[in-house]
Amino acid sequence: MSFDQYERSTAAGNPRRLYEFVRGGQRWRYTGGDRDFQLDTQTFRAVAISDDGIRQSGHVASDVLTITAPGDFDVARLYRGLPPSTEVAVVVRDIHEGDTEARVSWVGRIAGVNRPRLETSEVRCQSLDAALGQPGLRLAWTRGCPHTLYDRNCRVNPEAHRLPALLATVAGNVVTAGAFGLHPDGWLAGGFLAWDLGEAGIERRGIRFHEGERLILLGAGDGLRVGQAVVAYPGCARTIAICHSKFANAPNYGGVPGLPGKSPFDGTPVF
Repeated sequence: MSFDQYERSTAAGNPRRLYEFVRGGQRWRYTGGDRDFQLDTQTFRAVAISDDGIRQSGHVASDVLTITAPGDFDVARLYRGLPPSTEVAVVVRDIHEGDTEARVSWVGRIAGVNRPRLETSEVRCQSLDAALGQPGLRLAWTRGCPHTLYDRNCRVNPEAHRLPALLATVAGNVVTAGAFGLHPDGWLAGGFLAWDLGEAGIERRGIRFHEGERLILLGAGDGLRVGQAVVAYPGCARTIAICHSKFANAPNYGGVPGLPGKSPFDGTPVF
């Protein structure tokens, strides 16, 4: 029988819902019920998992898919501190026992995780349509540069300024390495620290403070340990002077240093 025939039947259908979470090359697969489910070569582990139903109303807030799972849910653990720097994709499939056709019912990403009770995790997921429908940022006239460092508008090549290092100490969100002391204090502030998590991909944390060999990160980093190989990228103060002296990137500076402090629209008859 096909999937549609199982769906229309009155007694032959035995539906199973399959959940797949993807972060880089790392995948977690789950299904509700009392036993694991095998789909081709993939095993979906049986846990106490369910959702509040798939909706397509057109309203972002109403279409959020909430997945309820145990308190020690592996995916929820990623969000106990700061969320991962790369998004976690979610794919929901429906299938019937005895069938090999798994229909993709929903695709999106994790928007956040709540723990209403110690034994329960609630994973809030946002559909791709909702993500694409969000308004973008508007570019404004400012003296400071509005571009994100190393993006396509900034055009600075991050690999030309990378600083490899081996961590000497790790204490929460404070890390030290001898290579960090090769640059003056504040050189790396506003940049980010990157390290390889293997199948999960590259993890990043912003650098809030730099002094000597010590960095204070914006939150503790998953997988950071003594001896960990990391790469630090310097930050930018978003002024024309720093853009020119630090990155030699003045032609791509996005601000207007000579912007007057008086607006032509403030009602003054003579500007």
